[in-house]
Amino acid sequence: MIGILLGAVYPILAFVVIEQLFVWLAAADLVADISNDGVGDARRERTTYLFSLVAAIIPLQILSNRRWGETIRGFMLPMFIYIAAWIWKYGSYLMAHF
Repeated sequence: MIGILLGAVYPILAFVVIEQLFVWLAAADLVADISNDGVGDARRERTTYLFSLVAAIIPLQILSNRRWGETIRGFMLPMFIYIAAWIWKYGSYLMAHF
């Protein structure tokens, strides 16, 4: 149960942190502010979602080092759902432009 809860919450928290990081970098003029560009918005949204999924490697490695196999199994269930949703939403666009 702990793994399922952690796997469901961690990517959402990672998304919020990464999105806030983009906002801070745009406020400091270190990255371009793309709020008026629809193509850039979609690209940043897609990338932010992907980064939040990839950020799940950190707790996964911690759980692996502690040898919590059952927790890792529970952690991966919501991660597979999130990854499938990402592929469902952005996969056709990426394959069309590959």
